[in-house]
Amino acid sequence: MTPATPTRRHLLLMLAAGAGLGGCAQMATNLGLAPLLQRLGLIEAPAPTLPATEAAALRALDLQGGQALLAGDVEGAIASWSRYAQQAPSTLPRARQLRGHLTLLRREAARRFVQRATAAEAATGQRRTDRLHVAVLPFANAVPSPSPNVSSSPAAPAPAAGFNRAIVAMIAVDLARVPGLTVLEREKVDLLTAELRLSAGALVDPATAARPGRLLGAGTVVGGEVLNAPGPTGPGSGRYRLSTAVGDVSRGRLLGQAEIEGLQSEFFVLQKRIVHGILDLLEVPNRPAAVDVVHTRSWEAYARFARGLQLLSEDKFTEAREAFVAALGFDPAFAMAEEAFLATPERPATLQEIGAAAAAASR
Repeated sequence: MTPATPTRRHLLLMLAAGAGLGGCAQMATNLGLAPLLQRLGLIEAPAPTLPATEAAALRALDLQGGQALLAGDVEGAIASWSRYAQQAPSTLPRARQLRGHLTLLRREAARRFVQRATAAEAATGQRRTDRLHVAVLPFANAVPSPSPNVSSSPAAPAPAAGFNRAIVAMIAVDLARVPGLTVLEREKVDLLTAELRLSAGALVDPATAARPGRLLGAGTVVGGEVLNAPGPTGPGSGRYRLSTAVGDVSRGRLLGQAEIEGLQSEFFVLQKRIVHGILDLLEVPNRPAAVDVVHTRSWEAYARFARGLQLLSEDKFTEAREAFVAALGFDPAFAMAEEAFLATPERPATLQEIGAAAAAASR
């Protein structure tokens, strides 16, 4: 892949920040970025031409989602609008709007799930679990304080917690590509661990992690720790260590541990080794080639993606979108960054506001 030039990054960042750049469509075309920017909605795209049957099917899904939400059925709205987002052309404005709404709705669904799960625990005790239902829990932060002798650079803006979120997201995506495995939703995992007031460090211990695993309906929990130590020559030159512990929820015991260490610039290799280590412990022999598809080889793109995930978790949507676009400036083929940008709402919205938008779209 040809490294992104400063001009590419500048254009992407300016558009993400809402700057009106005259001639930006032609500039994007010259830089080979027009298809990406059209998918992101940052420059105007030709109106997609849909067959009548496909347009009618999308319309029906949109209406179903809106009706479900207005009736208080958040899960039903998520189901219908998720199908819409999967089937609609990426340049369709309504599809982009719904992807942002889906993020907010999944948070609400997760909040309700956590309330039900904790209430059910008190009433009925343990839930039955399936070992192939996997919860990847928040990873602990083992990043040391930077040494005064190590050079720092504004080119690596992601805080340590963001890197933990990024590696968890990549591991979860890879595990979800394995037939037979079910990886539980990130929103539910995050909210439940917050509700139980469990620190990321405690979740490395399978005994401590068993309770959230049971509440989530997981049979296997994956905890971990990230060491992200700065290096002598700036971003990418430091040490990166991933440590994981895989626990059997029903038995409350450790299945095994893995630890991989190398340069920050080798993070994408280390991440894949950890995924295969988890699959080894789960005794999953057949692994599709998709598991080994590298998300990005760019440390700079990874750093900005990590920062975007952290900002998204803090409801800083504008800043998160800018961080995801910055990641794409270093690696325009970084699909997880593109998907994260599209899933980040442009602004906060209540259920009532999303329902009002759905009612307006149905007219």
